[in-house]
Amino acid sequence: MKSLPFPRLATALALVLSLATAPVATASDSTLPDGTEFSMWEQPQNFTKTYYVNNRAANADDTGPGTSDRPFKTIYQAAQVLQPGERVVIAEGVYREMIRPARGGTGPDQMISYEAAPGANVVVKGSKVVTNWVPSEGWNTGIDPDTGEPVQAWALQLTPDLFPDGYNSFQVDNVIGNRYWINYARDNMANYFRRRGMVFVDGKPLEPVESPSYLAAPSTRSMNFFSEVHWTPLFEEFMPYAGKVWIETNGMSLHIRLADDSNPADHTIEIVTQEQIFSPAQRYQSYIRVKGLHFQHAANGFPVPQRGMASTNRGHHFIFEDNTFEWANSVGLDVGNEDWAAARPPTPTGHTIVRGNTFRYCGIEGLGGTGGPTDLLVERNLFEWIGWQDAARMSESAGMKLHNSVNLLFRHNVLRHIRHGNGLWIDIANVNARITGNLFADIPGDVNPHAVHIEGSSELNMIDNNIFSDLTSAILIRDTNNVIIAHNLILDTAEAGIATASGLGGPRPIRGRTLAAKNLEIYGNLFLNSGGADHSPIELMNTDNLLDGNLYGRAARGGGRFGSPTLIRVKFPEPPVWHNLPSAQEDQGWEEHGSQAGVTAELDPDTLELTLTVEGDVPSVPVHRGITADFYGKPISGTRTAGPFADLLTHSGPRKIDPR
Repeated sequence: MKSLPFPRLATALALVLSLATAPVATASDSTLPDGTEFSMWEQPQNFTKTYYVNNRAANADDTGPGTSDRPFKTIYQAAQVLQPGERVVIAEGVYREMIRPARGGTGPDQMISYEAAPGANVVVKGSKVVTNWVPSEGWNTGIDPDTGEPVQAWALQLTPDLFPDGYNSFQVDNVIGNRYWINYARDNMANYFRRRGMVFVDGKPLEPVESPSYLAAPSTRSMNFFSEVHWTPLFEEFMPYAGKVWIETNGMSLHIRLADDSNPADHTIEIVTQEQIFSPAQRYQSYIRVKGLHFQHAANGFPVPQRGMASTNRGHHFIFEDNTFEWANSVGLDVGNEDWAAARPPTPTGHTIVRGNTFRYCGIEGLGGTGGPTDLLVERNLFEWIGWQDAARMSESAGMKLHNSVNLLFRHNVLRHIRHGNGLWIDIANVNARITGNLFADIPGDVNPHAVHIEGSSELNMIDNNIFSDLTSAILIRDTNNVIIAHNLILDTAEAGIATASGLGGPRPIRGRTLAAKNLEIYGNLFLNSGGADHSPIELMNTDNLLDGNLYGRAARGGGRFGSPTLIRVKFPEPPVWHNLPSAQEDQGWEEHGSQAGVTAELDPDTLELTLTVEGDVPSVPVHRGITADFYGKPISGTRTAGPFADLLTHSGPRKIDPR
């Protein structure tokens, strides 16, 4: 290390000494930042009894025994009779119902399980098929701009039998709870007061508009997110355009206009009538498994309260495995305590496993957990096309959003094509979270558009061996201290690769402690094409951090005050200071093992293939924090190259990077 002015040297040495006494991670991808192994409670199941559901069977009957030869007709009925240590196996079919488990299991070896039959496509929907459409009358539905003729609209009366539990989703706004944060969303208010009910035509959603005249022409407001005028790539796969729906003010009638002015009788039209699809009848249940089900269509509202299409209802020790959560108006699955104002549960929420699921087309969040889920394992899931409600300013929008999590292990997941929100957001007082071996790709935007966002936390957390590509920003550390960010690949970010910020423009007190984005360990990361005209690959709030062993591509895009490429920017105290590699080494004592090299990369988020090209020498760096396994779990001894791959210098051609 080059000699430093004494104050800088003292600061650097104090920081290194403090880090040396902190817990150390190991090569295992189940080791948490505090050095302990993630607590696994799951056990093999030996069920004492199996019930069967088959709504296609001629002799299906909810008053029968629920045997394989005389199955129940509904999953709801099975949920009323299941006892600890029992399961229900569900045959292929579409089930339009609300599943309300009457009870949970009593322990890891006495769970209650809801599972699809082997190979069966079990779809559980919160919607109903409606057919009694009539020509719309009594409203000015507009003039078709192409033909000059009045458009053909169709009407449907919403009768009480469509809403047996009394919840008319077409009468309820997206936001009816605590609305204090709407002050931050003034540019996009229409989305917050849109009705929760959705309409699908042959599986494609209709665009809600706010006036009957907009059935003929594009809406002038931002809620028009399907039309050619306001169309975004989020809905590319749903083109051609499917049509529009207008809901009368009292929520008792719908008016639709379909694409090509076709007749509703020629299509399957579903209206979403349920807030949720799976949620225990009573709070605080436990030891329930849900496996292999395809949940679709829930008319739930924006958090808070956080009420998912499927929910643990403030319970604990759930397993959600190999399910699909698709087309929730708001949240796909919630595993937390529902609301910031909720009472403390008798047993902490969490101890839940979320494995191998697909979260797709959820309006606000794929997976959410308010109120401190503990020991949460989230692994091998796919999160995609989430955030279509365009409500990022409410600060709850993300592929996954948690508050107050403790001992989170988030590993081997794919998060891609997220819009109007972060990829993963863990917010306020998160303790001992590890984010490892994940892929984050195609997460653009200008409001909370970060792949990983950690906020308001003071305890040790860790982000390692991940791949980040095609983003506004890869990692945001906001009002948070003590984070290890090591051996990640950060590729193609429009702004900073690793950014730091304060919600108040300066150090922020949270729970009696000032958090100023310090004691960060940014080590052994690979930055390629990261930073823009006004950003650098790494942007820090202050100098109280450790940077070493990072590798920067020669074509760095970071822009200093005069447009010259930089690698690191320190924002405070003002004026900001920019550093290239020599100045970071000489002025701050950073990047003793840092380097630049001719490394380029290209990643396809759909095929999940990555091509890396290395030209010239790439030095190895000492192992940091015992991270001696790479993205694939391959062990490494001694030293390793920057980035998540042990074979960075020896692998040629495309590589598969699906971590699931």
